[in-house]
Amino acid sequence: MEFVLGGFSGVCAGFFSNPFDVMKTRQQLQGELMRAQDVKNKPYKNIYKSIQSIIKAEGWKGLQKGLSAQTAFQFTLNSVRLGAYQTLDDYGFLNRDENGKLSMIRCVIVGGFCGFLGGTASCPFYMIKVQLQSQSASSKYAVGYQHSHSGLIDALKTIYTNNGIKGLWKGYTALVPRNVVGSSVQLSTFSVCKNFLAQYETFADSIFLRAVVGSGVTGLVTCIFMTPFDTAATRMFNQPVGKDGRGLLYRNLIDCFIKVTKTEGFFGGFYKGFGPNYFRMAPQHLLNLTFWEKFKELNNKFKTR
Repeated sequence: MEFVLGGFSGVCAGFFSNPFDVMKTRQQLQGELMRAQDVKNKPYKNIYKSIQSIIKAEGWKGLQKGLSAQTAFQFTLNSVRLGAYQTLDDYGFLNRDENGKLSMIRCVIVGGFCGFLGGTASCPFYMIKVQLQSQSASSKYAVGYQHSHSGLIDALKTIYTNNGIKGLWKGYTALVPRNVVGSSVQLSTFSVCKNFLAQYETFADSIFLRAVVGSGVTGLVTCIFMTPFDTAATRMFNQPVGKDGRGLLYRNLIDCFIKVTKTEGFFGGFYKGFGPNYFRMAPQHLLNLTFWEKFKELNNKFKTR
């Protein structure tokens, strides 16, 4: 049940945060491997311009591009990582003391391990999500390599036909660090914040308030640490591949970091899309972790009956 609750909480949150994910993806691909001064067309310069460009090219529905893949990704990722995290906590792996206080080091390690499991299971859906979100209906607003998938099922068939089962895990080496860093920071920060807030009367009796405040802090901290790996994953998953299934722009994660840093600079390249990424993460974490807490609360009430 813990795995199902984690999956549904991710799906609920993913629906609301997907528009910011689309903007984030396109900002990360804008000016790929180009010096800043050489990028003349910037349709996704900021959040406002991104919304404007997407609506002009694709209408309001463009803001929910790749929602089917997003839903599949969020359910797979969060059912595994949140379900595993809660299960390991139930079995005492987070090493709570007699007062229920968590071990920060244990939280980071267990969170990273759960992120690794979730990333491994959800990799194909993440890749397709990126490729669908990057597709624009107008060449004027297109950034990065443009795939021609009509949807989730079509993308799965195309990738499998062209590159086999391995093709569905192409770029896996970039997703693992992203999810390990993201989950270790997210789950440990959220757990520590939640326990810290529980000491105060205002928050002690309200799971919702603890989740809201804890998620806001967690979103910012996670965004700072995870954005470079998130950008690298977006670049590697969206790049064109040759007949042998190898990427034509980046050989691996290290090659991606070197090439982007040389041409775009580290902060100029890897922190592209930081704004929409935070506005994606803050509500994503708020809704995801809040739904998760509420679903667990309802499940516990149901068990007691």
